[in-house]
Parts: sequence; C-alpha cells; structure tokens
Amino acid sequence: MFKVSQNSFTEQPKNWSVSLNTTVEHIARFIDIPLQSLQRKERLSQPRVQSRLREVHALLQRVRPWFSNDQAAWAWFIGEPLAAFGGLTPSEVIKQFHGEGIVALNDYLTAKSMGGFE
Repeated sequence: MFKVSQNSFTEQPKNWSVSLNTTVEHIARFIDIPLQSLQRKERLSQPRVQSRLREVHALLQRVRPWFSNDQAAWAWFIGEPLAAFGGLTPSEVIKQFHGEGIVALNDYLTAKSMGGFE
C-alpha cells in the first residue's frame, strides 16, 4: 500500500494518485474533501484534511489483503455496494455520515474479520 511520507508524516494525495492509478480530483470526490484542500499546501496540512486522509488510508490498508493490488482495494472503496449499509459504497457511507461513517466502516470490517456476514 502507498506509504505516508517519512519526513513529514503528512498524507500526500499525489502519492495516492500514483499508487491508485487515478487523479487527485478523483480522490477528492470519493473521500468527501474539497479538491482545493488536496491541492493547496496550506489546506492539505490542516488537521481535518489530514485526519480524513489517514482514516481512509487506514480503511484501505485493512481491506488491501482481500485484493490483488491497491487499485482493486480502491475500486472496492468507491464502487462496492455493502448490504450492511443499505447498498451504499464505503465512499458513500463516508460522504453521508462523515466521521461516524468511518467508525461504522471500521466496525463493519472488524465484524467481517471475525467471521461476520453481511
């Protein structure tokens, strides 16, 4: 999985875009962060933006073992409807429920890792 910069401990959307074979614009749309927040250095360093990036990164790291590559894990995040969330994709859960959606997705992944079903 793509790594956090060792020097600054700051998530870098450009690194994500390379690893996920997508664009920063695409990433912004699916993690519920304004594009300018991912493009402007002063906004990118804001705690709210970095927190969301870290939360989504952690989710992707949790599901990465289920897939053959980072791009497949990203495809799950943006496109896989989850029955446990009324058919919303993980990205849609975050857009609709924000921080509570992150918590709910983590709970879902924990239950799934313990053998739970949808």
